[in-house]
Amino acid sequence: MAEFNLIDEAWIPCITLDGKSEELGIRDVLLRAHKLREICDDSPLVTVAIHRLLLAILYRAFQGPSGMSGWKKLYRPASFEDNSELAAYLKKWRDRFWLFHEHHPFMQVAGLDLNEYKADGTIKKDKSDGLMRLVREAPDKGGRVLFDHRVGTERPVYEPKQIARMILSSLAYAGTGIASGGKVNGQPISPTPCSFAPCVDGLCLWPQGENLFQTILLNMVPIDLASNDLPAWEVSCIIDSAKQSWQTPVASAGPVQRFAAMSRFIRVLDRQSMFYTNGLKTAVPDNDDPMKAYSRSDDTAAFDAVRLREDKAAWRDAHSLFSLASTTRKPPAALNHIARILHDGTLPRAMRPRANVVGLATDKGKALLWRHERIPVPTGILGSDDLTEWLAALVSGAEAVGSALSRGLFWSATNKKTIRTEPVGRIQLIADLVLAPTLEVRGDGIVRTSTGRAPDDAHNASALSLSENVDPRPAYWSRLEKHFFDLLENLPKDWDAGAGEWKPDDQQAATRAWREAVKREAKLALDESIRSLGTTARAIAAVARVRTTFNDDDLKPQPRKKAASKPRAKAGGKEGRKK
Repeated sequence: MAEFNLIDEAWIPCITLDGKSEELGIRDVLLRAHKLREICDDSPLVTVAIHRLLLAILYRAFQGPSGMSGWKKLYRPASFEDNSELAAYLKKWRDRFWLFHEHHPFMQVAGLDLNEYKADGTIKKDKSDGLMRLVREAPDKGGRVLFDHRVGTERPVYEPKQIARMILSSLAYAGTGIASGGKVNGQPISPTPCSFAPCVDGLCLWPQGENLFQTILLNMVPIDLASNDLPAWEVSCIIDSAKQSWQTPVASAGPVQRFAAMSRFIRVLDRQSMFYTNGLKTAVPDNDDPMKAYSRSDDTAAFDAVRLREDKAAWRDAHSLFSLASTTRKPPAALNHIARILHDGTLPRAMRPRANVVGLATDKGKALLWRHERIPVPTGILGSDDLTEWLAALVSGAEAVGSALSRGLFWSATNKKTIRTEPVGRIQLIADLVLAPTLEVRGDGIVRTSTGRAPDDAHNASALSLSENVDPRPAYWSRLEKHFFDLLENLPKDWDAGAGEWKPDDQQAATRAWREAVKREAKLALDESIRSLGTTARAIAAVARVRTTFNDDDLKPQPRKKAASKPRAKAGGKEGRKK
């Protein structure tokens, strides 16, 4: 029996242009995309997964587009409302979008059965899971609490629209583990280690336009779609089509298989239960996901995805996200696309798209946190190696100041004697002196006792604990974010496009404003941390022995690269390097 068709039924959470929330099916989302502001779920993982699904559908519906002329043909009407190709595709494959279906449930494996049976056919061991396992923020069966306090073995009842969103997010963000054995269409499958789903490893970035139609087209990078780049709903049996990849990883054929990956095999049994096991394994490393940014240490190394760090906002990696020309960085494909259509005038220079950046921080496969950030796309910087490299240097200066605020304690235990090898940050140095006023501070910032020895382990642990409790870095980085957005907007004004070189230092207003903001916010954050130590004689004496101001030497910017002798051949706009 077929139930809940995702093309027709309302399940995608949207925000209209006038700010109202509304749930729509796939057809209505696409046909009304020009009247919607964005897709936005409570879970950023769901938001990413839905965008990727819609892009996979559109790539298949239009068989590309394979070039800029085809892309512009889609973009000019500013709507999918009267597009016959899209209407025909949705009609053709409508029967493959039933959430519940005997033979073709959407993004599931109908023949999956993980139960163990007795000789008489009755169930010996029920190996079904509760649907809550699909939700990354829910507690797992081992009882580890992540984002809520439900019991991991609970089997709550979900609505079909919730189940659809949960399946997509799990296929995009499932972690590792050992999958259950069982049968698929009567064929035995063995327990096998699960690989990460495609979005776990790295940040996902998609530019956002003035409405959802623009957002979709900005992310539909023209590509020659491979004939075998097929989604699960166009394949008669996903298992038969890729038997080898159950044990042996295979490379994705293109963006469709990346955006609609069958990373897990799922069969929803009812609104509470499912079978859930390992899916098709993709070859790793895969450094061609259009939504991800990659970097490497040098031209000979392999690219690694830029990841979300628990203690680091995505904007601090903006030079990696927005650098189009560097041989050691590989930005999301949509940013190169935006640079091209800005350069040829398809997009007006006044347009200010935003970059949505979503990441999931993990530790040994366990989810720690997720983050959804919105960063202005620096259209004046895209394509200019000089501007992106100088942006990287300016952020590097802020990182140096952040490190000086509270660098990690460095010591190594050798024969139970502690030897510090590097200076500590300002707040940690103050913590040292609050706990032990007789410590001596050498000119290089390394602390010694009066006898010349390093402090013992007990003191180090206490100093570390105290400094962590009053760490100024969270406040520093939080306040610096608004200044960074100003820097993105104004940095191109420091570059003399006509001369192909930087303006004199005294005319670089954006650079000067950024440096002053870094020093000011660092001092403010450090002063607040110092006040939290109290006004005891020890605290006052400790602070008096440590410099609490910051100057240009603390920023330690990297040297600028000289302007190239020729303009960039690739897209990049007028701000690129010139002779």
